[in-house]
Amino acid sequence: MRSAGKLHALVRGMFAGAVLLAATCASATSWPDRPLRLVVPFPAGGSYDIIGRTLARKLEQRLGQTVVVENIAGGATVPGVSSVLKEKADGHTLLLASDGTLNINPHTIKGLRYNPDADLVPVTVVSTVPHWIIVRTDRQEKTLGELKSYIERNPGKVSISINAVAGAAHLGLADWKRRNGLDFTIVPYRGSPPAMADLIGGQTHAHVDVIGSSVNYVKEGKVKPLATLQSEPVAQFPGLPGQKSGSADALLIRANLALVVKAGTPEPVIERLYKEVKASVLEPDFAARLQTLAYEPVLTTPAQARRFVHGETARYGAIARTVNLESN
Repeated sequence: MRSAGKLHALVRGMFAGAVLLAATCASATSWPDRPLRLVVPFPAGGSYDIIGRTLARKLEQRLGQTVVVENIAGGATVPGVSSVLKEKADGHTLLLASDGTLNINPHTIKGLRYNPDADLVPVTVVSTVPHWIIVRTDRQEKTLGELKSYIERNPGKVSISINAVAGAAHLGLADWKRRNGLDFTIVPYRGSPPAMADLIGGQTHAHVDVIGSSVNYVKEGKVKPLATLQSEPVAQFPGLPGQKSGSADALLIRANLALVVKAGTPEPVIERLYKEVKASVLEPDFAARLQTLAYEPVLTTPAQARRFVHGETARYGAIARTVNLESN
């Protein structure tokens, strides 16, 4: 009798598993069955928004459904994430996530209302987000080393702006300041436009920015870059010096954009979404759009993206433990 009971339990378990698998496959086959929503937790018009809207248009063509882009900016991307987590985990709501969303917020926001590891699943790391440091064209400094020397000669008198509090630029700049024993003020802004206005107006001495957000100011001759903030060369600016990895002088800021969905989204839907995103980004006009922003495609598989995100979270955690952002 006990054997029969165990057999019945095993059969019931197998049947339940088969039903669940069939339901999952059915949902993947029918996905998407209505318009999609892509949340971009950044201001409209910025380089992140440009990538989001370009991707949305491509996915519309490939999926045969409207993809509505919704900008929910501010709050260190938390409001945008919260909006996504209120929806069903069925692949119809997508999030364009930055390092701040996935890797930094857990270390810098007390009482964070979401857990990136538990609540979100990466579909793919879409692209790199190269940064540089820029100054007004009339300044004498031509290199990052010369700016560092100027800061050392003028302790407490130099201000360097960033686009957001507790983002990749803030952590990287604060870490550079600590490692080199420098005395300058880090000034956070809400986005690149106001920061650029004050830089050009002379209210700040330098600005750390995403290349794609300020490249037009450079082309117009209003500001000039001193260096890119990564060890790898930036293809669009081959003559611009980068950073020597491992050097105390190096100001390194490594950032990426990832497409993520709510945890619980069926794996077949995630795999289909990854396939369509990869194909979209590799299309010539999308690649050209990335190139104008100095972004480079990454396009990790979902599994690779998860490992990468976990590694970046550990890396940012190590930096966050050594700097006090409130005093920077």
